[in-house]
Amino acid sequence: MDNHNTKVAYDGHCAFAVSAGKTDVKGGKHNLTINGNTYLFSNPIAKLLFKLLPNRIEKADMNWKNR
Repeated sequence: MDNHNTKVAYDGHCAFAVSAGKTDVKGGKHNLTINGNTYLFSNPIAKLLFKLLPNRIEKADMNWKNR
């Protein structure tokens, strides 16, 4: 997979935090690329939960749009 054409989601904020309604947490060095979007995470637990819990991307997208 070529990561040069990906875009960083949520202006670099922690994707899991955004999915939980907190849009003020900065993402860190932990990341995950899904369908051309790179999601950043403040820690490895946030990344794991983002992958395990259902509908995280949809929830984060909605929270980011409505912030």
